[in-house]
Amino acid sequence: MDINKDIFFTRNGLLDRLLNNTFDQAIIVDKNANIIFFSESSERFSKRKSEHMIGKPIKEFIPDHGFNKVILSGVADKGVLVNLDGNISIVNHIPVIDDDEVIGAIGIVAFSSLDSVKKLLSSLASSGNPECTTLYDSVSRHSSRYSFKDYIGESYFTKQLIEQAQIAAESDLPILITGETGTGKEIIANAIHMNNKNTILNPFIKINCSAIPNHLLESEMFGYEKGAFTGASATKKGKFELADNGSILLDEIGDMDILLQTKLLRVLEEKEFERVGGNRLIPTNARMIASTNTDLPKLCEDKKFREDLYYRLNTLELYMHPLRDRISDIPLLINHFISNSQYDIRFDNDALDMMMSYYWPGNVRQLRNMVNRFGVLKKGHIVSGKDVKEALHLSFTGQKAPSPDTIGSQPPIGHGSLKEVEKVAIENVLKESKNNQTLAAQRLHISRSTLIRKIKIYKIDI
Repeated sequence: MDINKDIFFTRNGLLDRLLNNTFDQAIIVDKNANIIFFSESSERFSKRKSEHMIGKPIKEFIPDHGFNKVILSGVADKGVLVNLDGNISIVNHIPVIDDDEVIGAIGIVAFSSLDSVKKLLSSLASSGNPECTTLYDSVSRHSSRYSFKDYIGESYFTKQLIEQAQIAAESDLPILITGETGTGKEIIANAIHMNNKNTILNPFIKINCSAIPNHLLESEMFGYEKGAFTGASATKKGKFELADNGSILLDEIGDMDILLQTKLLRVLEEKEFERVGGNRLIPTNARMIASTNTDLPKLCEDKKFREDLYYRLNTLELYMHPLRDRISDIPLLINHFISNSQYDIRFDNDALDMMMSYYWPGNVRQLRNMVNRFGVLKKGHIVSGKDVKEALHLSFTGQKAPSPDTIGSQPPIGHGSLKEVEKVAIENVLKESKNNQTLAAQRLHISRSTLIRKIKIYKIDI
């Protein structure tokens, strides 16, 4: 039976319909890697219109697209990891050949994110398939949970942090993230990994230095050779080896033993290490990110943390402000948690006012847990100020609990009232803006007249 090729390969033919309706995303390029087809699903995913894409080089939108290899070789390249607008996707590249000449290539997204692959492998691994367990581990190490859009907020301190973190992410220098527990240090670390073109397609390895005993932490970080100690029946790779060409997050680095700090400093300086029980130097190109909720300069004074390691780590330092410094972000965070978990609840004005005047010692993590609590217990209802007061009082069970009458009104000494926090925030922004009231008002997301009124109320000297 004769088949009319034009039915398949002309624009709006069956091939176009197949690519539009069958795959997560699909793009066709010519032999010069210029886009000649951009599927409807690609439009939805990228939020770019087809008419704005056709005829343009694909490298303008996807720098590491992977088409050139297929166009040059004429051989399909399947299962390629590609960064599509901040999502690591699995893509198949297939050459288009006419009369033995490569005239273009088709790119088909098999999986738009590694999370979907993880779910599939998880279900297969649970059935006892060891090969799927190994693949799940490998995919998980390439899959980062967060990007900068997951750090919710519009306050001055939030915007300042994101701006600094995005700049820091572009370099390959060590980064130190400091801040109280629950401020979102891991989110920023993940986002930095995802925002660096050299690390995004490579593993992101995390290790909690406070959760592993010091005598085991060295072998966990650097691995060990067979026979290095009793029970070492086989050679094992460490976290630094697994993170090569990617990123490694050393969480709670302030709890690391000072002797191990010496070995870590060498890794930073020399970009090489030895496994426990080994005598061979192994190179590493892992980008180091460290985080802590401790006062490292104070630990240095107490000789519990090496000064030279501290100064090496804090080449680029990011400070995570506590939630009480960015109270205007609280309503946004509450809405985000409700939306993400699809809770059927709403907070009345009294409840919001109380939550914005509380000092949140557990920061965003405590706020999220509070919303989760109400999402379950107050399903289908409005959360009142009384509900918030009772819940905050209950959260201190087992400790010296504040009186319900003081919760939401007067924070403990050292944290400041809501007005004091607002005054300090305005003073800081004015200082950063060199007393430019228009610029300060923009950063604070209030009108200039409101800023002038608050300057008078708080008697701020400008």
